[in-house]
Amino acid sequence: MTAPKNLKRKQRPKTDASRSSEMRDHVLDCALTIFAEKGYAATSVRDIIHAAGVTQPTLYYYFEGKLGLFLELLTVKYEASLRELQSSISEVQGCREQLHSIMLQSFSYCSADVRVPRLMFQTAYGPDIPGVTEQLERLGSERFDLVKSVIAQGIAAGELPQSSVDGLTLAFCCLMDQHINVLSRLNDSPSKLTPQLADWLVDLFFQGALAA
Repeated sequence: MTAPKNLKRKQRPKTDASRSSEMRDHVLDCALTIFAEKGYAATSVRDIIHAAGVTQPTLYYYFEGKLGLFLELLTVKYEASLRELQSSISEVQGCREQLHSIMLQSFSYCSADVRVPRLMFQTAYGPDIPGVTEQLERLGSERFDLVKSVIAQGIAAGELPQSSVDGLTLAFCCLMDQHINVLSRLNDSPSKLTPQLADWLVDLFFQGALAA
């Protein structure tokens, strides 16, 4: 015998761990909005708890204050982006194709939530923040090293000229990041960071590298 169609299945009650995880994610998300708008220095704990609708003891239960929360945001967002980049280049072969994949995936990741690049670039180009600058340099170097490995393979395969690996890597990253930095500040940024722009920038990079 089948159950009546209008009989709703009972939902399992959420566990304390599930509710705790949701609250932690909620505070992180609200903090991301504030930090992306105001920057680290101008954001106060009061701003965050007001936006999240929680008490100060609740925030300190999940994070070691504003600094701990900010470091958690940087780590989570950078590591998520790096995992996606690693996955995307594993699916294609060749330097040009892998660099195009890096560019395309970076555009896609930043377009999905423009608060992320706004947070990253505010932090990268802002004043040094004790306890943050070192972490930011470590996380940023991981992505730089990923691009560097692709560039080095391209030189070894003859796709790129014998040149400074660090110099070519920096040129590519600057070309990509400056477009993300500028375009992510626009209201319609998702419509600007397009696959067509990624194609054009990768072609521009190769034309410049091969002409040098």
